[in-house]
Amino acid sequence: MRRVILLAFAFSASWCFSDVLHMSGGAQIVVEDWWEEGGRIYYQTDAGIVGIPRADILRIDEDSEATAPSYRLPPSTNETSQAAEKKQLVPQEKTPEINLGESADGKSTQPRKINLGELTRTIEHLEIELRRAGSDDLRDRLNAGLADLHVLKARQLYQTGDKLAAQGAYERALGYAFDHLFARIELGWLELREGNPRRARDIVDTGLATHPQDGHLLELRGECYYRDNRLPDALQSYREALLARPGEKRLQQRIEKIQRDLEAERGYRRADSQNFVLRYDGERDEQLGVLLIEVLEDAWDDLTRELDAHPNEPVTVIVYTRREFHETTRTPAEVAGLFDGKIRLPMGGVSRVTPALQRVARHELVHALLYSRGHGQLPRWLHEGFAQRLEPRSHETVRSALLLARERGLTLDIEPFSYPTALSFVTFLDESYSRSRLLWLVEELAKTGSEDQAFREAYRTSRKELIREWGKWLSDPP
Repeated sequence: MRRVILLAFAFSASWCFSDVLHMSGGAQIVVEDWWEEGGRIYYQTDAGIVGIPRADILRIDEDSEATAPSYRLPPSTNETSQAAEKKQLVPQEKTPEINLGESADGKSTQPRKINLGELTRTIEHLEIELRRAGSDDLRDRLNAGLADLHVLKARQLYQTGDKLAAQGAYERALGYAFDHLFARIELGWLELREGNPRRARDIVDTGLATHPQDGHLLELRGECYYRDNRLPDALQSYREALLARPGEKRLQQRIEKIQRDLEAERGYRRADSQNFVLRYDGERDEQLGVLLIEVLEDAWDDLTRELDAHPNEPVTVIVYTRREFHETTRTPAEVAGLFDGKIRLPMGGVSRVTPALQRVARHELVHALLYSRGHGQLPRWLHEGFAQRLEPRSHETVRSALLLARERGLTLDIEPFSYPTALSFVTFLDESYSRSRLLWLVEELAKTGSEDQAFREAYRTSRKELIREWGKWLSDPP
């Protein structure tokens, strides 16, 4: 059994050899490192750790070369096997760049992407073996292996931006192994990110029927409750998750956040419209609640058309007094509104919706719609630039200040972030290249999260070149 070193983010080791696992059906799997535990052989891949029943392996040739058909996967930065130590096993918007150490020749070892073609061929081969299987025991083992492989495939598809295909792969995994814990957890988070909290809740409830104490499922259930504004239920689920995973600071912070929400919203009423769930102090803000719903519904018609965004679920809007707002959100005094998955507005106690408050509401609604369309992948400058432009705020309000800053020797760029540069750059893209191309950029960012790749796809040029063009446009706009 080879030695594996547990790091903060991943299993890692010094890789020197390639070993070949010879499967009972004739397939060969080339691995860089493997170990045996609980009657299964585990090996690392770019998308996680895979476990195969030891009985399905005829022999293991160490320090060997494979012959076709083969399935060669390098070291991993994630975990897949249900025997591996549990961590946050949800698809991440961004995967951290991790150096996996040095190989025997002293060169840095970095994992490559899984070849989906190889992975698909391996799945097809095992499916043939499954159809030929002559015993229930062998079928069970093959079903478990196919479920693991479909989870790997789902992760890869998710990373490439094909979220619909990733959902299908997770569902295939659950078809082979109904109680596959990681498939259920990761599919639940994917559905939640895609704006399908009811579907996520169905997935997590089914999982808890067979894994009632699993901390990851309890956390997912807590987040589903939170999105549905069931704060006491959300708090209870997060507390149960913390009991199952004691010491996790992130869970404790979420509990503290829900407790602040509960304290601020104690006694609040709920008003539902076609596209919004409004929570407010009924005794204080009954009239404001009615007016605000009308303003938000009018803005919805306008902004969903402007952004071509159509969320699957109503948007939650919570109205606080200014003091309650800052105590609950922990934001500086100058913040006039916030979107953190819910729109939070410091309007409590106001008797009418003024043009200024209407702009704040539109601004935060743009964030909500962009979050839905961009799946949480959009950079801050794009969020804030779009939100200001659709308040609406004119680019002319910041143009002279940006020109003056440039005359004083400051470099014009969108990083580090500032509200004036965000508004100006988004206005430049919108007016010079069209709204459809700007929304194309949003779509590409939703797929990969890579700004460089998204700009080249949507604009056929680099972000750096567009920033240079923006400087010219700023000096002499058309």
